[in-house]
Amino acid sequence: MAESASTPAVVPPVRLLMVVPDVVGEKMAGPGMRYVALAKALAPFLPVTLAVAESGSTALDFGTLNVTVRTWHDHKDLQKLVDECDIVFCQFFDTNVVRYALRAGKRVVYDLYNALPIETIGAERISGHTDAEGKDREYAELLRYFRFASKAGSYFVTSNERQRDWWLGYIMASDGIRPSTLGGRGPDDIVGLAPFGMTESDPVQQRSALRGHHGITDDDFVLIWAGGIWDWFDALTPIRAVAELAGTDSRIKLVFYGTVHPNATIGKPPAVDRAEELARSLGVLGTSVIFLHDWVPAEERADYLLDADAALSAHKQSLETHYAFRTRVLDHFWAKLPSIVSSGDWFADYIEKEQLGLATPPGDVEAMKAAISRLSTDVDLRERVVGNIERVREDWRWSATTRELREHLTVKVDTLAFRPEPADTEQDSQAQLGTGALSGWALARGLIGRVGHRLRLGRLARLLRPTKR
Repeated sequence: MAESASTPAVVPPVRLLMVVPDVVGEKMAGPGMRYVALAKALAPFLPVTLAVAESGSTALDFGTLNVTVRTWHDHKDLQKLVDECDIVFCQFFDTNVVRYALRAGKRVVYDLYNALPIETIGAERISGHTDAEGKDREYAELLRYFRFASKAGSYFVTSNERQRDWWLGYIMASDGIRPSTLGGRGPDDIVGLAPFGMTESDPVQQRSALRGHHGITDDDFVLIWAGGIWDWFDALTPIRAVAELAGTDSRIKLVFYGTVHPNATIGKPPAVDRAEELARSLGVLGTSVIFLHDWVPAEERADYLLDADAALSAHKQSLETHYAFRTRVLDHFWAKLPSIVSSGDWFADYIEKEQLGLATPPGDVEAMKAAISRLSTDVDLRERVVGNIERVREDWRWSATTRELREHLTVKVDTLAFRPEPADTEQDSQAQLGTGALSGWALARGLIGRVGHRLRLGRLARLLRPTKR
């Protein structure tokens, strides 16, 4: 039967290619967890292809969800994946393949969920360089990449309002928006919010991973540091606070877990060694302050979190702090743990406003001691905080945090403008396939000083893709 003239044609959903920037599978850090969770959240609304290239990844099971996992080894594989999609979603992606995608009429959505230029500028080392000249050179290469992304992206997502304002300024200063291309779009249609989220299901403890182990008893008050210790974090202040409190209250235990990254390129940051050395010098290593270096598989982290009484995240006072979005705090909410955090970043303001824990000035040992003592002794306070967490935590499910992205990939897809290939004004075409051993997030993280070996950002793709395997 012929279709009625009044019956609108059925428009198939766009095909989304998500280029994963890190290891995925059994052991995942934040970036890998993010892309797997995004795929699961978006798959009910459009077909998703997950492009995985990172060494160390293991099999993923998406059940009946409309997610296809594909591996790639070189630029030809990537181009084939681009041919089969309508929109590319990526954090880092070789500029030549992006140019190929734009010439083919594809649209690129950049995931700017962390302000990497802000993280990088204050790092101890950049691509292994600690001298000002070397750091400046490598930093300039990083900015070159994001200037290219500003011109190539049809849409961008980030984590909070502060970051959105910063990225809007960066994109405009990079000539990513012109009067001819604005098209009446508002800020939300240029840079949307897609922060990290929590799984739809609540945590379930399969075993006790802390209590009954490592000298921790059921009577102890356990503080957990849920994640790595990077340049901008301050593990030393809580260690000093706990060491001083240990003299009068041996129940207080601070546990760092997952301090060695599952990606061997990143591994164990120097900040972890410094933290351990301080705990050793204060006589609390292995007693009041415990380091568990193994990266905990995502499905097992509830075993650790649910053994804790509160969670702690402390950072230094820095430029990075103002724009940061501490994704580990979502694990605090997921496990209904009161937070002790350093003030100054977005989440600290949110935690104080919603009364989800206590915030202390960065580097203030006395304030940290007072916050720990208060939470460890005031049962009524902890119960009130847990009640407040229950009130807000539904706002942080992945189904909620992906709402804007989902709308722009489905209902508002027409607002994602087709972008022309950026002019080759900064020789970004030199970002050719190189001999780098790993891709994406791992090498970017090497760039900003999470690893000590000497990686050079160089022509970027050398840092953004693996060798042919």
